[in-house]
Amino acid sequence: MRRIRSALTAAGVVVLLAGCVAASRSKFSFDFKTGELRRTYCGLSSVKDGGDKDYSAAKDWDRLKGLAESKKPEYDPDVVAEVSKTLFEKDGELCGRRVQKVLCPKCFPSKAAVLSYLHDKTWRFELFNGAVVAFVPSGKTILSTNGQKAATPGGAMIVWPRDAETFEYEASDASPGGTSLLPFYLKDRGAK
Repeated sequence: MRRIRSALTAAGVVVLLAGCVAASRSKFSFDFKTGELRRTYCGLSSVKDGGDKDYSAAKDWDRLKGLAESKKPEYDPDVVAEVSKTLFEKDGELCGRRVQKVLCPKCFPSKAAVLSYLHDKTWRFELFNGAVVAFVPSGKTILSTNGQKAATPGGAMIVWPRDAETFEYEASDASPGGTSLLPFYLKDRGAK
């Protein structure tokens, strides 16, 4: 199971959340021309970590809410600007979306370099004959992409052609399980 490390602020898909908050699916979209970066995380849940003696889904909700409201930048603000962060309900699940803008995508040495910068270290991006190749981390399944998906016995890859300007994929995690955080979100919304 892949834990997303910082709420709607994770470097690379999103990875989104702190503590023991996980997402069952995530969507990534980056437009190289405009610099717009969108990450959406669905099926947000609280998962008890084996070493967590003070576990509480309510504490994970408070942590997630605080991170979603936080103004602290994840990246150098001269490189990536924060546009918006939001939590919302969709299809009976709690979801989160973060929109950012890479201020100068062409300042990176390659499209692979900017994608590497925007993902955590479990994702690897390389150039191969001008094409951008993403090596998908184990435990992730690519549900859809605007690139070409290739499966190997040891994992998967996504290949975007040399002239690609948008890079999109939706991935699922191996089975995060846990306690849905949707009831906490609905309770907070109802209290306002």
